[in-house]
Amino acid sequence: MSRADKSPNKGAPSKGQGSEPGGIIWLVGLIDLMLPWVGVPLALVGLVMGVRGYANGWWLLSLGIAMLIVDLMLTVFWSRSEGQRTDQPTLNRRGTQYIGRKVCVADAIVGGEGKVRVADTVWPARGQDCAAGTWVKVVAVDGAKLVIESIDERRDE
Repeated sequence: MSRADKSPNKGAPSKGQGSEPGGIIWLVGLIDLMLPWVGVPLALVGLVMGVRGYANGWWLLSLGIAMLIVDLMLTVFWSRSEGQRTDQPTLNRRGTQYIGRKVCVADAIVGGEGKVRVADTVWPARGQDCAAGTWVKVVAVDGAKLVIESIDERRDE
């Protein structure tokens, strides 16, 4: 048996072979931070040189503006990214965790507004009018309010 077969990390990627794009993300972030610091002075110097009659000034101005446009494109792309995918998409979104759950009406729902009890917490709710003590189902979340609908008693849920 070779020494590689006895390794406790057999099959694990060695350093530098990981599948994480962390280095590239840091590099793009660093470039995104540096472009305005280089582009703005370059454009200003180019503008001053161009106004004074130097032919190279307009090239510097164009290069500075191009850097700022690239920075803007990176910022827009960066802000529209999906973010990280997770196995717990409702983490830190308490209201969405209750969708599909049966809850009890704490204060009667009158005029479409009332309160429901979820575990030991009372939440504001909106939905069809119903009396206190009625069991309802959470179907959506609207800001801090749970949107509820009455449970059809004929169905077994």
